Amino acid sequence: MESSLEKMMLPYKVQQLLQTIIERKGFGIEDAVQYLYSSDLYKQLSEDDSYLWQLGASYLYDLLEEEKVQKKEKQNNSTPVLLFLSFCLENYKEYRHINAEETLHLFNKYNVLTYLEDVFEILHTQGKDYIMRDIDEYINNQKVQE
Repeated sequence: MESSLEKMMLPYKVQQLLQTIIERKGFGIEDAVQYLYSSDLYKQLSEDDSYLWQLGASYLYDLLEEEKVQKKEKQNNSTPVLLFLSFCLENYKEYRHINAEETLHLFNKYNVLTYLEDVFEILHTQGKDYIMRDIDEYINNQKVQE
């Protein structure tokens, strides 16, 4: 965002969009936050040159829903990707000696599943140890950015 006014407006725009998600989807606050913050729309909304912050919450919600539908269709048509994500979840759980709930929490907090989908074509051809180290590296990089 170029001006300080635009930076100041972002939290209000996000709040309005979260409220719209809660009202239309019937989500609780935590689910609404996860739903929005895991989206490409949010990434675009917070970029320096984004025009999206100027749009109304209802229009932004429609864009968000369109993105989610497209992602869901892509996922539903991708058995190999689902198998790969399951492989990563199960093996990371064992690799880190944590339970499934802790693994899923980590993956959700740092958007690991989205990352794994994005790099599926390259990463799924690697060995298990390489993939586990790559996931660790990705999570550590996300922690540094917090």
